[in-house]
This record gives sequence, structure tokens and C-alpha cells, in this order.
Amino acid sequence: MKGIFTILIICVVISLAMAQTSPLAPDFTITTSDGMQRSLYADYLDKGKAVVLKLFFTTCPICIDMAPLMEPFYYEWGSGNGPVEFISLSTRANDSNDDVHRYKAMLGHSFPGAGNDGGGLAAIQPYINNTYGFFSGTPTFVVIAPNKTVTYNPKGSNFEATIDSIDQALRRTGIAKPAVAFNLSGTIATPDSGMVGGVKVKVRDLESDTVFTDSTGYFNFSSAIVARDNYRLQLEKNDNHDNGITTFDIVKVQRHVLGIEPLTSPYELLAADVDRSGAVTVADILQLRRIILHVDIKFAKAILGFLSMAIILLIIRKVLF
Repeated sequence: MKGIFTILIICVVISLAMAQTSPLAPDFTITTSDGMQRSLYADYLDKGKAVVLKLFFTTCPICIDMAPLMEPFYYEWGSGNGPVEFISLSTRANDSNDDVHRYKAMLGHSFPGAGNDGGGLAAIQPYINNTYGFFSGTPTFVVIAPNKTVTYNPKGSNFEATIDSIDQALRRTGIAKPAVAFNLSGTIATPDSGMVGGVKVKVRDLESDTVFTDSTGYFNFSSAIVARDNYRLQLEKNDNHDNGITTFDIVKVQRHVLGIEPLTSPYELLAADVDRSGAVTVADILQLRRIILHVDIKFAKAILGFLSMAIILLIIRKVLF
């Protein structure tokens, strides 16, 4: 009985220890490699900004390999003009501000950084002495929310996954990720390379400019999106429903429904499902007949009026943001 009671006490102590939260991020002041003095609280957290600390050193091979992803990621969050600031701090005593300056110039980084003589090494001591988690080396990232809570070392299975983990940690702080400029151009064509003009193109569920393809099927529009969110391109053309449709299409759909000669092309299957039921059935054949006989002038639920030409294809030429 005494042994059980002792075990219960130990379990309670462990539970209480696990329930304790990590300490809030301590303030620090650094002089950056470009000669600017910056304080964590006064310049960032107290103004509602989150901060991402990148713990590195200038000759760290992994840091250098990951470095090309950092500036685009910094841009996604506003390049210091938005709700987040990135700061790179060296973990090596022999890394000076001049060394950090050269590192930034070599890799094209615009976010601030500091070496030992700029106070960088002193600033990161709580994050390399295992106060917030086990420090396993560089690069290590620390996300500090405006309320001074710390997310230590968000990481993934590779560099891109680590960037995603940092991104999610930033969003969990409650700050809003700013939209960034987005340009999209491309060509709308049928599977047999027939260019399709007059197609309405926009980003679904987003208030953005709507454009139409020209006679060559080309479109180009600009908008603003939140990087790393998922968006769907919406294409619409709701005229000339009988374009290209013949009785041969009815025969092909009949043979598919009867299992004699199933349609295998995903474009043909999508186009043959004219009632958008999710399957090719006799109901689709009936709608095709009504269109050919001019009983109806359009498909009730079709977005695109192409059957034998199947569904239009989107060929993305360039995406910049």
C-alpha cells in the first residue's frame, strides 16, 4: 500500500512538472551588423510583432545550404515591414558583426543579424543552454510571439518542411500573414491543343481581378495572396454548349455505359459527365440527345460546353510572388 502511495505522489509531481509552461522570452538588446541597436521588447514584441531568431554561425554548412530559402520566406512575411522580424544570431564567439555582414551579403539576406561583438552570443544564451529545449546545433529557429511565449526549434524532415513548421508556428501566435503580390499567366487549351478564347479566369474564393482568355487562349492577371495557403484557379466558359458535339459522342458514351469500350481519358470522363453527377450514366446520354436535337440550348450544370474536345487544360507558364 505504501509503495502504491509513493508511486501516486511521484506521478503527481511528474504531472505538475509537465504542466509547467516554458519561461517567457527574456529581453535582449543587440547592435546589428549594419550598426543599428535593436531591443527585443521595445522594437518588436511590445509593438505587436513576432520575432524569428535564427541561431547559426557563418561557416555552418547546413545553414549555408538552407540559406537560399530564408530570404523568400522573409519576403512572405513582409520583409520586416509586416508583423514579423527575422534576426540571425551567431552561436560562435569568433563571429563578428563584420563576419555576419559578409555572410548576409554573400547569401542575399536582408534581415538583421549580429555577431558576438554585437551582443548576439549573449542574446541567445537561454536558447542554447536547454532552457526551452535541447539545443542540437545549428541552424535552430526560435519563434517568439508578441506575448513573449516561445516556440523552440520548429522543424521538419527537410529544409522546406522546416520552413513550413516555422510558418505554422508564426500563425499560431495569432498574427496575420500579409498578402503578397502574385502574377499568373498561362494558356487555356483543349487536349488536342486547340486554344480556347473567352474563358473566365480567377482565383476561387478570393476577391481578385477576373480576366478572360484572348483568341489564342492566353491570360495574364495579378492579385494578392497569402503565401503557403491553398488556392484554386476557377475557369468558366458557359456558351456554345453544342460546340463539337455529334452523334458519335453519344455512341461513345453509350459504349462506355454498356462496358463495351470504356472511356479511359480523364478529360473524356469529365466531359462525358455532362450532368456533373460524378459518374457517366444514361442521364448524360439523354442530355446529349437533347442538345443535338436543339431541345435544349445548354447543359443544365455544365461549366464548359466541349465534349469531343473534352475539358480544357491549364498550362501554367509562369508563377511569381
